Amino acid sequence: MSDPSGPGIVLSNKSAQEQTYVFYDNFWNGDGTAGANFDRPGTSVTLQPDQTQFVSLPDTFKGRVQRGTQQPATWAEFQVKADNDGAAHGDISLEQGCDGAAVISATDGSGRSNGFSDDILSGAPDAALGQRSDGVRALATTMGNWTGGPNQAAIDYLNQVVGQQKAYIVGGTGTDDVASSNMCLAVDFY
Repeated sequence: MSDPSGPGIVLSNKSAQEQTYVFYDNFWNGDGTAGANFDRPGTSVTLQPDQTQFVSLPDTFKGRVQRGTQQPATWAEFQVKADNDGAAHGDISLEQGCDGAAVISATDGSGRSNGFSDDILSGAPDAALGQRSDGVRALATTMGNWTGGPNQAAIDYLNQVVGQQKAYIVGGTGTDDVASSNMCLAVDFY
C-alpha cells in the first residue's frame, strides 16, 4: 500500500475479482446539498483482490468513489476538508443503487466507521434488482433518476438488511457521518 501522507482516500478492494474504482467530484456543493456528477469521471484506480492503495486528492474534493462508471452503484460519498472543522467527512449511500457492500472509516485513530460488509445482493428480491448494461445485477435506485422513479422493493429490502443508520437509503437524516481529522478516510469495497 502507498503511504497515506496527506489528503485523500485509502482505497481497498475486498472482493474476489479485479475492480476499477472511479472518483467523481461534485458539480456544486451547498449546505447539505450537492450537484452529483454522473458524466465526468475523474481519477480511476484498478485494484486486484485484497489490494489497497492510497489515492491522493486535493483538499477541495467533494464527491464520491464507486465501482466503475455505471448506475446503479454503491457510493462512498465524502469531502476531503470540510469548511466547518477542516476534517474529512464521509458516508455510504445506496440512493442510486447498490452493487455491493462498502465501509468508510476514519484513519486518524478515532475508530469511527460506518457502512456494511455483508453480501446483500444474493438474497435480494427480484423486484428490487436491475441489470446494468455491463451485465452486473444491482439493487435499483431508492430515490429515482433518469431510469425511473424510486424502487419501493429496494427501499424495503435495504431498510431490512442494512438500515438508514449504516447507509443513506432514502436521504434525509439518520446516517452516521464518519469524520477523520487528518483529511484522510479509508474506503473498503466488498
